[in-house]
Amino acid sequence: MQSKMSFKATGCKESVVLPVVKNSYIFIDMPISLLLLLVLSPIFLVNLLISKTQRKPFIQSISKYDCLGRPVTLHRCHCGFVKDIAILWSIVTQNIRFCGLPLQDSFSGLERAKLQRFGHCLAGLISRVGLHQLSGITVLKPYDLIEQQVSAGRLAYLSLLVRGGLSHFFFYQSSTELKEPEQFTLFGLTIHNHSMRFAVEWVLSTATMKKTNIKCKLGYFINVNSVNLTVNDPVLRDRINRGDRCFADGSGMRIAAKHIGVRICENVNGTDMLPYLCVAAQKTKKSIYMLGSKPGVADKAAQHLLKIYPNLNIAGTQDGYFRTEQTPDVISRINQSCADILLVAMGSPIQEEWLEKHAAQLTCKTALAVGGLFDFYSGNITRAPLWMRELGMEWIWRLLQEPKTKFNRYVIGNPLFLIHTFIFNRAKRGFQS
Repeated sequence: MQSKMSFKATGCKESVVLPVVKNSYIFIDMPISLLLLLVLSPIFLVNLLISKTQRKPFIQSISKYDCLGRPVTLHRCHCGFVKDIAILWSIVTQNIRFCGLPLQDSFSGLERAKLQRFGHCLAGLISRVGLHQLSGITVLKPYDLIEQQVSAGRLAYLSLLVRGGLSHFFFYQSSTELKEPEQFTLFGLTIHNHSMRFAVEWVLSTATMKKTNIKCKLGYFINVNSVNLTVNDPVLRDRINRGDRCFADGSGMRIAAKHIGVRICENVNGTDMLPYLCVAAQKTKKSIYMLGSKPGVADKAAQHLLKIYPNLNIAGTQDGYFRTEQTPDVISRINQSCADILLVAMGSPIQEEWLEKHAAQLTCKTALAVGGLFDFYSGNITRAPLWMRELGMEWIWRLLQEPKTKFNRYVIGNPLFLIHTFIFNRAKRGFQS
């Protein structure tokens, strides 16, 4: 059975092709796809024999749309092994690319109108938008990602191909195999499966909390280290579960959730959330108080944020190195500042204990336990490059910067987390049994 992929783009001239697009096809797509076809040709023959034996078509068609709304017909083997290898012929015939425009039709009409300028580009199996979604990085400006991808050179194209392949291996699972519940349990911890946009809205909201006698609602970011700490600290586990919201933070949580059949909506961590929170706080006239870290760090972070968000109202700052008997004075200053949002950067499990113990005394609407957030925004610690975050490797960057303080957390902690996930099945069972 002979098959051909159809790819129609209304109003798009085939003759308009950028040199970069041509070159990446000639030097990357064509040789790689031909090589893979040659290597995988025995599988093609086996699949053909199986389809003939079962009297079924050799190739089946799957209809999709790209971000411009153009129809794309993908092909895969109907029977046999590695069924998706049939897509390689579509790449050879230039009907689709390894890396191209996103294969999704979730863009609004306004976004699609802006994207028409990229009509000379084909859809791709991999895109920067898809890569960010796969690895859980928040995508609020897809147009910018597509523009950067289209204007990049061959080296960037090859880099995207490698990153996309690795992310697909670690994070991808068929949509029919994963559920996306609003709330689920992972390692005995209740996780709220929210997008970054929804999480920011929750922080700013004044909705009634489950603890009606407490005005301040509590939010925690749960990562691999959080899980490892709860192994021998059931008090911390219970404390986290009594919080109003627990967000999944990091690639480790994403991998563990995938193992139990759950797709985490987005990687909601404090470092990525703060810029969106600051923008939203400016618009809604909400104020932020920064508590924690070493002396001077919170002040430095506040000054940095005010340079970026000049209309942001930072109600006050306080380092985390105060004595227990000074706690009432610290709480008094927070309340007197009339802050709406409190960011507590004391590290786990101290910050969770402090927040739960004093939540009833706080008048702010929301308090978040943010760990080492202030170190990033003060400039004391630099953020990992985007390509490392796309691969879920930000922890390697942190380890390189702080090898002594982060050795146990990452070199010992990460393997333990994977053992608990895949060998002891604790992601599903928790640590109580």
